[in-house]
Amino acid sequence: MKHTVYILGSGQDGGLPQVGSRMAPDMAARLDPLAVRLGPSICVLAEDGRCLLIDVSPDIREQENRLLRIPVYAARPAGNPFEGVVLTHAHMGHYAGLVHFGREAANTRSLPLWCTARMAAFLRTQAPWEQLVSLGNISLMPLEQPFEPWPGLRLRAIPVPHRGEYTDTVGISINDKLLYVPDIDNWSAWPAAREEVSRHEVCLLDATFFSPEELPGRNLREISHPFITDTLAFFGDLAATRRIILTHFNHSNPVCNPGSAQARRVVAAGFEPAQEMTALAL
Repeated sequence: MKHTVYILGSGQDGGLPQVGSRMAPDMAARLDPLAVRLGPSICVLAEDGRCLLIDVSPDIREQENRLLRIPVYAARPAGNPFEGVVLTHAHMGHYAGLVHFGREAANTRSLPLWCTARMAAFLRTQAPWEQLVSLGNISLMPLEQPFEPWPGLRLRAIPVPHRGEYTDTVGISINDKLLYVPDIDNWSAWPAAREEVSRHEVCLLDATFFSPEELPGRNLREISHPFITDTLAFFGDLAATRRIILTHFNHSNPVCNPGSAQARRVVAAGFEPAQEMTALAL
């Protein structure tokens, strides 16, 4: 069966525009819908309409609206909008959209949700998420081992180092062809970084900030993301033989503007800035 991965959101957790910001990129995005970047999420859509969501951003309503423009997804019957959900971690942009699955909204029924043991404990014990579990809106499933949501689709969770106030963090390998790592502290802190990127044909990688110059006055030791400048250097020799797509852009990131010198530098190095609703065949 054929599967396609769609980039549903390429922004950092707060998206672009970000609430309360008056920076030029935010103001431009308020006027130009094409400049908007939604919260971080991807999905896997099978040719028969089955769909698996990976991360549930606060922008899930608009992301489903975009999916409804795809005929095979639009043909799905009403009810659970997905066959299942996978969560990478408990930072705002990656799970807060779960509120739309509760009884006040979609009221999903027994929706399989794959997550780590720490993430499951968090959802079972913290309001309002515990109500999703107790009312049967979601059914928690273990993510520690590779699993198949349906035949022909295999996912593998890969632990990665990232700020862990509430849960641990994982990247996701899909059919050992596409790697999704939207959040990581830095590449050198992940011993398997180059090995995992090398084994995948397409990699969607954390690109939250472009360089230290983007963050004047900030303590860089508190920034739990690699800079794009570091990513280009770390994986530069691998970009010629696979697609490395940069995603999870903070609203301040100049790469959000495709005409910027920084975006041109990314492309010249053989990398790609993520574009929303890009279709990636598995």
